[in-house]
Amino acid sequence: MIVYRKAGASDFDAIHRLNYETFVEEIPQHPPNPERRLVDKFHEENTYWIGEADGEVIAMCALRGERPFSLEQKGVRIPEGEWLEIRLLAVKKAYRRNRTFAGLMRAVIDDATEREVDGIVISGTTREQVLYHRFGFVPFADPIGPEEARYVPMMLTRAAFYESQSASTLRPKSLLAGPVECSERVRTRLSRQPRPHRSNETKRMLEAVQQKLTGIIGLPYVYTLLGSGTVANDAVAVQLVGRGVILNTGEFGERLIDHARRAGLAFDVITVDGDGRWDRTQFERIAPDWVWTVHCETSHGVLIDLEPLQTWQGIVAIDAISAVGTFAYDYGFANYVTFSSGKALRNVPGLAFVAMKHRADAMRNVPRYLDLSLYQPIAFTQSEPLLSAMAVALDELTEEEVASHEEKLLVLVNSLHENGLHIELSPAQSPGILTIPIPSTQSSIALGKQLSYQGYLVQYESDYLKRANVIQVSTMGWTTPRMMRDAGAYIAQWIQQKTATSESDGSLTEFPSGKAHSFRGGMKARQDAECQ
Repeated sequence: MIVYRKAGASDFDAIHRLNYETFVEEIPQHPPNPERRLVDKFHEENTYWIGEADGEVIAMCALRGERPFSLEQKGVRIPEGEWLEIRLLAVKKAYRRNRTFAGLMRAVIDDATEREVDGIVISGTTREQVLYHRFGFVPFADPIGPEEARYVPMMLTRAAFYESQSASTLRPKSLLAGPVECSERVRTRLSRQPRPHRSNETKRMLEAVQQKLTGIIGLPYVYTLLGSGTVANDAVAVQLVGRGVILNTGEFGERLIDHARRAGLAFDVITVDGDGRWDRTQFERIAPDWVWTVHCETSHGVLIDLEPLQTWQGIVAIDAISAVGTFAYDYGFANYVTFSSGKALRNVPGLAFVAMKHRADAMRNVPRYLDLSLYQPIAFTQSEPLLSAMAVALDELTEEEVASHEEKLLVLVNSLHENGLHIELSPAQSPGILTIPIPSTQSSIALGKQLSYQGYLVQYESDYLKRANVIQVSTMGWTTPRMMRDAGAYIAQWIQQKTATSESDGSLTEFPSGKAHSFRGGMKARQDAECQ
């Protein structure tokens, strides 16, 4: 397991020795010395990023922002803009492979992005020009240096890094619940020139998309808005009349409560437990006109028990944003179901959907955008590329793909278990997203950053996740069992071997090894009744 991190003072001796090994013994830039250590002349100004495996520094580079750069001191003119200079890029021979270099470069690009610079410049050895070009570096001046140690001044922007020949492997794969990993076909469709949204062709395409969605949801009417699931929930809020009940499921249940308050609705709140269960007798005692709940509480990855609502005679509204597409479910008993394009439907964010049991009536006392009766099918400016990409994504959303979420989740859990991290399962686990609690002596932020350097984006940056010290891994999008296996192995090994503070940038200190850890997460396997 390689850990990428900023170096501290305790790492400097190893850095100086790798510096000597590379730039004295391998590339003869400097004369030998008996100590076999090479201290860089800009050492005090350098920020070192290192790759560490089994306690050994196996890769390094130095970032420096002080001008003049070493390139400038050699007479090279740097392009206009704010830049950092990479120097001393070195990897031990046994680890010289794309994966090692990619991890180091992801860490450096992340650092450069946080500093809000235009990019980085480097002296790229002539022997590795193919590798540099593959990662997006381009020359900006003639080669310099003696024949035995010749270099090419090169530059790399963040955009070039992720658009390079190696972008498909360099770009961290999304294991987020949104934005999800999209297929190449979806990305290609999004890149073309938009057609007029008022054209008959666009209208026919939207109607076809909505027809497919009615089959997925089990409700006859689907209305498509431009925006996120938030606007879809606002469109539902203005439909609800009388006194209702909102199930407080956690972070996203509280957001429904906020929607209802802003809409001036009268309601009571029933708290849902960690297993997705709620007090049916309290519900019957209140006897509400309507009930509103999320189906998957994304902050925990738990499915809420909807069985009591399937035969209830009142108005049922369901936020299914993180549930639709992760498993087959018939919402035909509900009056309103909201969902969006950027989750398990595997499109980019930007389309919000409201599925309804009955056709929308005109509502002249609400904002025009929330009057769903106007959507026949397009009321206002709509994004034809998003609709077109949605059509492609739905073509790709086969029954087998929907069912694959269960398999991928199982692979993830088994990988965690095989690598020593045991998470207790319970019956309401969503197949779309797994919450993994991190021990209090460790940092979810540090682990999340390390995973991004390894090539996987997981959820850890939301405030409610930081407070809980958890990360989340999602199967939504074009994810594979291999991604789940690799991510699970790294997570378990990191937790087993390392620890860090919550303020960490990814630097870790030793954690007692050889112990298996067991945590209760938000995991629950949903009940068979909800699988049908």
